[in-house]
Amino acid sequence: MFESSRSYFLKMNHIIVPMFRGTNSSKILKLSYDIARNFNSEITAITIRERSSIGNNSARLSLVTDAYNEGKKAGIKVIPKIQTFDNARDGIITETTGHNYDIIFISTRKRSMLSSSIFGNIGDYILKNSTIPAAILSSGDREYPYANILLPISESINTRAAVYFAIQLAKLNKSHITLLDLRKYDRGTVHQFKTLIDNPAALSDSMIDIRIIRAGGLTGIKEEVGSYIKSDNPDCIIVGTKKTNNYRMTSDIKFIIKEPDIDTILVKK
Repeated sequence: MFESSRSYFLKMNHIIVPMFRGTNSSKILKLSYDIARNFNSEITAITIRERSSIGNNSARLSLVTDAYNEGKKAGIKVIPKIQTFDNARDGIITETTGHNYDIIFISTRKRSMLSSSIFGNIGDYILKNSTIPAAILSSGDREYPYANILLPISESINTRAAVYFAIQLAKLNKSHITLLDLRKYDRGTVHQFKTLIDNPAALSDSMIDIRIIRAGGLTGIKEEVGSYIKSDNPDCIIVGTKKTNNYRMTSDIKFIIKEPDIDTILVKK
């Protein structure tokens, strides 16, 4: 069965969610509540106080206490935490390295295609330096929960761990999910998502609306994804990367994350 395969798995028993003012932290926090409810997970809601700008502790405290109170109402264990470090990005990495977290969820705002940054200063740093898996939300104008999820299937822009995350999110949101088969554009393939695409019956236990669409006659992944977005208008796109010698951030992944004004989640394992 698809979900019993260890290659399609992502441990999410202890989730850490950095909280910031002026970002879409509330959206990723709601997502983490849904994951926690399903997996009986524990959430640590953390905010970082930088030594150079100590002050306004009440605002930081309210971020994590609100998360605690919301979780308590929902029957979810949320641990509020404030830590002091020289800077936020190093603080988050130090915290995740020194404790028994399974995954970090973080939300950032959309970046322009002209920007060299993908997720902003903190998001990019977490992507490159986190020693645990991460789900990084590039937040557009869509509301959570998501009704329509797009999952592009190609080894160059996705991973089996990201597929697992997408399927779980679709189940929790009762979403429609489209598997856009882009494998014809892959070079030097390894597994080709055979369990996923060649045996659709293996997905039947998921009890969600899943459809598979094959790539059209366009010229590449960017064009295929862009065309699908125009025709179907999904709420969220999920892509994935993993560490080899470095994180594989192809131009196609960067395009998908930055170009459409649609929520995009990159799952890094």
